[in-house]
Amino acid sequence: MNKVLNISAYKFVPLPDAAGLREPLLARAKSLGLKGTILLAEEGINLFLAGAPEGVRALLAHLRADPRLADLQAKESWSAEVPFGRMLVKHKREIIRMNHPAIQPAADARRRWKPGR
Repeated sequence: MNKVLNISAYKFVPLPDAAGLREPLLARAKSLGLKGTILLAEEGINLFLAGAPEGVRALLAHLRADPRLADLQAKESWSAEVPFGRMLVKHKREIIRMNHPAIQPAADARRRWKPGR
């Protein structure tokens, strides 16, 4: 039976305090027994986590308590084992590497790709 909840989520939102969020998030995730990776940047958050459903949902609730992340949507899947070996929280320049400083996903939501365009 699959008892491990796996989630992935990202959100482009200004997080000027991203570097300062790193240590508290790492401590919280470890205390909940989670494994995976959280990437933080001034442009937003990207995460892949796995663990007991209660722990995963508790961390999501913690993240969503921040008004900037209140509508963070996570995709869920289940597995028999935790697919990650450790818990990492990294502060990066970009959460999804684009290598183009003029691209600022959070700044121009109107131009996001839509199916059929």
